[in-house]
Amino acid sequence: MVLKTRPAAKKKSRLPRMAEVRSAKPPVNEAAFTGQMQEQLFRRSRGRADNLFQQMGALRVALVAGAIVDMLAAPSPGAPVIYAGADLVTTLIVPVLAPILLQVLLLDALMGRVLMSSHTGAERARYRRIVTVNLVIVFLLVLRWTPYFLALGKS
Repeated sequence: MVLKTRPAAKKKSRLPRMAEVRSAKPPVNEAAFTGQMQEQLFRRSRGRADNLFQQMGALRVALVAGAIVDMLAAPSPGAPVIYAGADLVTTLIVPVLAPILLQVLLLDALMGRVLMSSHTGAERARYRRIVTVNLVIVFLLVLRWTPYFLALGKS
């Protein structure tokens, strides 16, 4: 006796077809907070932050903190370079980081100025504060490191 089996019925996929995905409209609730509205909501909240650190953001605060640490760890002008031990950090690595941090701070100030020109109100004031902080740190960085680099040029 031979049993005949029916071919397995195709299961309907739960995933929509590409044509359905392309033509589907988002639900009303999601459409209200897409694209430009989310960006405006984010900008408003950042512009109205309570303190300067929140307005600057984590990366800018880390950049400024790195520049301050670099200034505090700067060796005295004319100090010899030490190639081993813990003094390697202060005599070799920290002086190399100073010009890099200077360039990044200047670039961030430039980008803040570019972004400031396309915003108004609280966002414009936020970018003005960011540019001011960056330029003050640049001034202090140059002031702190100038004697060291001048002493390098003389030797």
